[in-house]
This record gives sequence, C-alpha cells and structure tokens, in this order.
Amino acid sequence: MNVFVPLHTELHPASQVRSALVVEGNALHSAPVSKKLGRNGVDKVRVADDGVAAIAALRRREWDLVVLDLDLPQSTGLQLIDILADRGSSAAVVLTSARSSRVLQAAASYAGGRGVDVVAAVRRPMELPQLKTILQELAFGPRSTHAPVINEGKGAMEFSTEELRDALRLQQIAPYFQPQHSIQSGALRGAELLARWHHPDGSVLTPAAFLEAFAEHGLLEALTDYMLASAFECLATDGGPGSRQIAVNVPAVVADSVHWAQSVADRAIAAGVDPARLVIEITEDGGKRCNQALVGAVTQLRLRGFSCAIDDFGSGSSSLERLLQVPFSELKIERGMIAQARTHAHVRSVLASIVAMGKQLVTTVVAEGVEDAADLEMVRALGCQVSQGYLHAKPMSRDAYLDYCARHSC
Repeated sequence: MNVFVPLHTELHPASQVRSALVVEGNALHSAPVSKKLGRNGVDKVRVADDGVAAIAALRRREWDLVVLDLDLPQSTGLQLIDILADRGSSAAVVLTSARSSRVLQAAASYAGGRGVDVVAAVRRPMELPQLKTILQELAFGPRSTHAPVINEGKGAMEFSTEELRDALRLQQIAPYFQPQHSIQSGALRGAELLARWHHPDGSVLTPAAFLEAFAEHGLLEALTDYMLASAFECLATDGGPGSRQIAVNVPAVVADSVHWAQSVADRAIAAGVDPARLVIEITEDGGKRCNQALVGAVTQLRLRGFSCAIDDFGSGSSSLERLLQVPFSELKIERGMIAQARTHAHVRSVLASIVAMGKQLVTTVVAEGVEDAADLEMVRALGCQVSQGYLHAKPMSRDAYLDYCARHSC
C-alpha cells in the first residue's frame, strides 16, 4: 500500500513550478510522473535515470521541484540530498522509495536538518493524484494555521551584553502564558510561562532567537531569575484558584545546587506563594555532567513542595539517564514526537512506551504540541494526563491569560 506523508502545507516561495527533475531509475515509474508534471504546466521536465546523470543535472541548474528516488544504485538519495544542501538549493523535494515509511521519514528528517525543503515522502510507485496534490500545495496551498506569527528575528551572535542586560532591566522581555488542560476532564490546570522579547526594533523574539546569546554572555541565570520573579508575581496576584499552576523553564546548568533550590523556596515564602503551584521544568541541556548536581537541586525542591518536570523528554542524549537519577514528578513529551506520531506508527509505538514508563516513574505525563482534536485523542489513548498546544491556545499575554482563566474557570 502506498504511504503518502505530506510534511507541511506551507506555500512554497515559487508561485508555480516551472522546472522539475525526476530522479528515478525505472522508466515505468518515471514516465508517468514526468508526463503528469508536463500536463500540469511544468515547462521543463528532465528525467535522470542514475546517480551520475542526477548529479550532473543538479549541478547544472536550479530546479523548482526535484522528485528523488532514494534507491539509486550509484548514488543514494541521501548523497543527492547532500548536493542540494551544499548548493543551498531552494528546490521543493519529493522523496520516493519502495522501502518502509520509517526509512522515508528518516531520510526526510535528515534532509530537513540539512536545510532541504522536503514537501512530501511517498512510497513508490507514486500515484498520480498524489503528485497533483503536491503541485497544488506548492502553487496554491494555504499556510499552516498552526504556524506561530512571531518573528525569530536576530541570531544569537548579534546581541551584545548591554542589549541583553537592557532587555531584563527595562522589562522588554515579557511573560507569555500557554494554557495546560486536564485531558480527561478538560479543566484548566494552569499554564507554562514563556519568554517573549519585545525588541526595540519592533519584532517579538522567541527564546530560539536569544537564549543562546544569554548563555554565551553568562546571563542565563539572570534570565531564569527574571522569569521566576514573573511567575511568583503572577501567582501572588492573579486571584485565581489555589490549584492553578504555572510552569517555568529552568536550564539544568542553572539548577546546579541544593543552595540554588533553597533560594527558590525562600522566594516562594517571601512572595506568599504555595510551592505546589509552581512547576520547575528542567530543560534538556548540560548533558550528563549536570545530572549529579541536578539530583540534589530537584530533591531539595521536591522536599520543599515544588513539582519538577523533565522537559522535552526524548530530545536529548541524557534524557533517560536523567529521568532515572533525578526524582521528577512530571514528564513532558516534546512537541516533535507528537508531530511525528501523527503519521508514523513506529513513533507512536515509541511514544506509547515513553508514556507507560513515565506513568510508572512520575506522577504526571504532559503532552506538548497538541494541535487538534486528533492529537488530543491520540495522547488520551496513550494515557497522557495533561495537554498543551494550539488546540487550546497560543502563548498569550498576562491580561489575555487572565481572561482565558475566567472563561475556563477551574
């Protein structure tokens, strides 16, 4: 059975596909594809039936679309992906293979990591209606409704120490809230606190744009303290139910001692906040060298009444060892696993094992990246207890979050 896995529906930069290269060694497969492309308005279509011809065609010119078979004898599709990546090609790429969907997904993941624009992965032989759908999406497809409208803005290396200090001192970085709900009851549990930098140039930056800079300039602890202060202030003044929680991301390299953990407990006392209302989410960083210090810090936090989560589980090399050593009370599944589990059975199997293990080792399993009702049903069936994602709401300002709480009162 053919497996058609569209990887995104974002509008391709070209308004129409004018040129296409079909890399396929079997004429029975390449001929109908090339004919279909021509009939759908592609002016120039070329077929390369082996790796040598494909390499020459890729180096000779830029193509709008490349239909690439992974199973070439002389040069595999991955080698051709490397050529596309090294050239900085903007071509839309459709991967095909007679191999399993897992191999297709792995190849697509590799290509994406190298900056190649893979728009679909299709089990061979590709059916012509599938190709027509791909062409329609490239020419006219709507942008994903799930894409956040936030400018990633500057790269980390562009920020000076003074800019970063001013961002904190002038409160340019604002706390945004993404709601979390009980999967079984639908009740609002609380929210994860996320940093958004309202930069003086008018852009709104996510941590992906500035977190590395804070780390490089030795200001990661200052940023963490700033976000913890925002959380304590919100918990002390929002007037909501005592059970409503706020989760704050804390890098493992910051949660590095019992002394640090006790300082967080002292701040909760000073703010008049019940520690049970704050979830400390330890992010996946620092590697194994952080684990021993993290054991002490998280244990101290737990003794003082805080909940502690291992964040983005499955995204880092030390996740399993960290989970076994550190007494977390929550496990958060990273959104990438949820996205892949939508279309790949082997990812769902891995995810089911993670949830089962998490429920044995911790109290609560939280699924991030829940974008629609199908995602919610999937994570419910797997046994997750809490969901977070665009299905409920995008990250929002504090005022918007308080309005959200009023409409979803616990």
